[in-house]
Amino acid sequence: MMRSASTAPDLVREDSFLVSSDVTAGYLAPLDKYLATWPEYSQQWFPGMQKITTFNGHNYGVMDGTDVRLIWFNKNIFQKAGLPTDWQPKTWADILSAARTIKAKVPGVIPLNLYSGVPMDEASSMQGFEMLLYGTKNPLYNYSTQKWVAPSPGLLDALNFVKQVYNPSNLLGPTNDIALSTQAANTIQQQLIPQGKLAIDIDGSWVSSQWYSGGQAPWPQWQQTMGTAKMPTEFGQAPNFVTLSGGWAYSITARSAHPDQAFEVLKTASSQDLLGAYDVQDGQVAPRQDVVNLAAYHNAPLNPFYTSLVSFSQFRPAFTAYPKISLQIDTAMQQVMSGQSPSDAMNTFSQAVTGIAGAGNVEQGT
Repeated sequence: MMRSASTAPDLVREDSFLVSSDVTAGYLAPLDKYLATWPEYSQQWFPGMQKITTFNGHNYGVMDGTDVRLIWFNKNIFQKAGLPTDWQPKTWADILSAARTIKAKVPGVIPLNLYSGVPMDEASSMQGFEMLLYGTKNPLYNYSTQKWVAPSPGLLDALNFVKQVYNPSNLLGPTNDIALSTQAANTIQQQLIPQGKLAIDIDGSWVSSQWYSGGQAPWPQWQQTMGTAKMPTEFGQAPNFVTLSGGWAYSITARSAHPDQAFEVLKTASSQDLLGAYDVQDGQVAPRQDVVNLAAYHNAPLNPFYTSLVSFSQFRPAFTAYPKISLQIDTAMQQVMSGQSPSDAMNTFSQAVTGIAGAGNVEQGT
């Protein structure tokens, strides 16, 4: 529809992941002149939520909801293992230490889930690998130099973490029949966690919605049983914690016949009250800061905690090369799971990234 002026809608709901590719295709109009007349936007939308829809220096969308990633943990299992039920790891080492303690003291329980491997696709890349990588000093993409970063010490450290989780001689993660299945998330979120068979899960804010009454796996005890923690950076270095966000935005199409009116609709729909009501009804994390003050939003389970993570959220470098590079991330993780050394897997990954993006668009991290 966006290809032709005769069929282009005025407003379109964009997955933030696809904004850059749709801008490149000529489908979206920049919103800069409109946003400059709307002080509420710069004041209330989290900086990361403004940046996620920015491409080549221009803003192309207004986020209407987002998500965050965090650590879920079973407080009953932690209690059995002698671990604190208000647990907040400060480093990666703290996570691995807790998982090893659980393995030693609570037999029959999977200590830690980290999505990994090709079958789980973007969950492996985003919930798994990038939650690690963005806790190092090396990003996946350097926005200053406009280059992909590979190889890097951060890549190697993230793959080493995967190695420790899936080391067969001291397995902390799920067995391969679970981990390397396209149904891994359903198995983990709807079966293993409610059944008390998984202690720690690095996952998303949406997981709890499955446990609500009327959800896919109703579990009345979840609020008493499950604890939440922020994902720490590798060594606890600033900014101390990390999360990644996705979500959706409203954009004006490049061939819109009524862009001024379209923006008025967008602005009205994005008001504190209307956006807050939508985010509550759809189980979204609010992209604007003042929505958390609404009673209905504030009183929804864990919403204030989820919203607090958005202030330091990172997001995927959603350029056209990213889907191919994401697959190479999954492949590198799976190679490490199958016994390849992290350094060999990183080198193979780096060669693949160079092939995808071109040597002039890749740099080595230090």
